Amino acid sequence: MNFNRDLFNEVEAKEFGEFENLELGGHEVVILDAREYTSEFSGNTSLKVCVDIADNDKQGGFFKRQYDNNTNSNKKWSNNATRYLSKKDEQIAFLKGFITSLEKSNKSFKFDPNGEWEQLKGLHLCGVFGLEEYERQDGNIGTVTKLTQFRSLDKLSEIKIPKVKMINGTYVDYEEYKDYINSSNITKEVKENKTDDLPFEI
Repeated sequence: MNFNRDLFNEVEAKEFGEFENLELGGHEVVILDAREYTSEFSGNTSLKVCVDIADNDKQGGFFKRQYDNNTNSNKKWSNNATRYLSKKDEQIAFLKGFITSLEKSNKSFKFDPNGEWEQLKGLHLCGVFGLEEYERQDGNIGTVTKLTQFRSLDKLSEIKIPKVKMINGTYVDYEEYKDYINSSNITKEVKENKTDDLPFEI
């Protein structure tokens, strides 16, 4: 038998289907990393923000557990806990909205526009998570739970599950999407609301 026997002896056994789903909607998150990122595909530079679910949240440390349980040798922090904020002039108002949310959520924090993005590390705010469809490598349609937006923590109790992003780029209300899933003859992966990582890095 050709497999890693040392890893086999050390790893904790898991049954298929045994995984934790992140609840859709709002969660308190903590920023683990914030840095400029230039896409090798578009050449555009954005602010890349990586978060985890904060310990104060009932699913605290969700993405850290997901990372620790990933046995791939080239594992990376989940794209589903990463948000790219455009720095283009026409999008700067949204970047400012993100900073304002941080200042409202962290009373002792005042953003320094001349400072480095590292000043954002460790700050808390509300992350909103919703469903997005994607095409799996087998050709079927799956869904992934992704970080869709940031809000200030005082809005956390008001957050509703965001609209689902369909594979064709349109959006549909979550309740309508559930009805669509239940009434359609589509892939089992979608009906199970499976939260696989995307098979590539953005």
